[in-house]
Amino acid sequence: MRVDNKGCWKENNGCRPRINRAAITIAAITIAAILATIDAGATNYYINSRWGNDINAGTSKEKAWQSFRPLEKESFLPGDSILFAKGSSYTGGFVFNSSGTAEKPIVFSSYSAGAALVTTTPRDQLEELFIKYGAGPMPAFTNPDWNTLNGNIFRIQASHIIIDGLYFHDNTNPPNSDHINKNVQKMGVVYLALGTHHNIIRHCEFFHSPVAIKIKGSYNLITRNYLHDATDTLAHSWGPIAIMVVRPHNEISYNKVVNYGSYGGPYGSDGGVVELDGVDDDFEGKDVNIHHNSCFNNHGFLELAGRGIDSVTVAYNVSDDTNQFIGGGSMSHIFVHHNTVIRLREPNVDRYVFWTFHPDSCSMQVQNNIFVLPPDIRVYGPVAKAKGHVRSFIGNQPHDHNLYFSAGNPDPLGIAPGKGDLVADPLFKDYTNGDLRLQDNSPARYKNMGAY
Repeated sequence: MRVDNKGCWKENNGCRPRINRAAITIAAITIAAILATIDAGATNYYINSRWGNDINAGTSKEKAWQSFRPLEKESFLPGDSILFAKGSSYTGGFVFNSSGTAEKPIVFSSYSAGAALVTTTPRDQLEELFIKYGAGPMPAFTNPDWNTLNGNIFRIQASHIIIDGLYFHDNTNPPNSDHINKNVQKMGVVYLALGTHHNIIRHCEFFHSPVAIKIKGSYNLITRNYLHDATDTLAHSWGPIAIMVVRPHNEISYNKVVNYGSYGGPYGSDGGVVELDGVDDDFEGKDVNIHHNSCFNNHGFLELAGRGIDSVTVAYNVSDDTNQFIGGGSMSHIFVHHNTVIRLREPNVDRYVFWTFHPDSCSMQVQNNIFVLPPDIRVYGPVAKAKGHVRSFIGNQPHDHNLYFSAGNPDPLGIAPGKGDLVADPLFKDYTNGDLRLQDNSPARYKNMGAY
């Protein structure tokens, strides 16, 4: 069996992971968006907090705006770019209502001084020009005030938008949240509003952002972002969550998520990487593709917090976290393929890999994964008929060609093994130092694993 460089088992002939229709559609719009990012007929708008002025036209670096205010006053056309100076910083948020098209998205990104300026200017005169034309780190955005857009920074009420290569940090928690005000559901540093579609968030960094990205639209792509270090409790029973999804047909891929979640509260621990948020009034948890993400020390990888969840693919992820890999309510057609799941971090409050509130309405296919567990955790476990809203093992769901390892425990499955299943040490190259590649003699490479 072949493996990628992060320890995830790769696809082989005859053993193909299910791919959502959303993934195909989003991949197509991503290619179109990249090709259309630079358009000869488009207008570039420039914003520089250190040098600009909102009375300017905003259409050149010399006439840059200074703040978000023109973004809410002006209308923008498909193909336009809104560029923030490197080294600049912004506080607060804005609502954006202008849409691009599939061929000509509207792009938010950054700009800086070019080589021509550097090579033609004496060194002792560069400082002022770097302020004027941009230089240094990614543009930085923060909103520490709940009274400003509920902590949103980019509230996108439009479609075919790309947000590329920006830095978000130190954002607010709600004053409280309950089943009436649902303040947690209003959060999202980047907030894709209901009815939006075909938006892309890529190459961005989110630091100490309790809900980094909220997706209430469809056919959106969240890819190659770095989300990290949100460890403060949001509200009673809520921990920080990197990405919250409300609507169907979305893709989350190639992101790195580190240190999301908090200890305490009624569950002892909460938060994590991705949540399908059934508390939101507009929830429809269907057709979501989550793949090739690398996640470390988060309080759970995926929570399907709603009813009637259907068609979720979780593939090629590395999850070296605490708590569940996947947990939720009634869920059908959950496809779990080619992941590496490690649960050796403590305190690991949730002693499940998979759990559900409704085992009778749980349908999950588990294939070609690696599971590394402490001795007291089972992957599947027997289903016990529980009274009330109580978590349960998922029981004997279809499972085959997985590798399981738990030092000192010969039965990490909790049920009978499936076809091609193996209990053995995966032999990571250097787990202690974070190298999850497999050694040449790893049993995950054996032909008798049956994935040929």
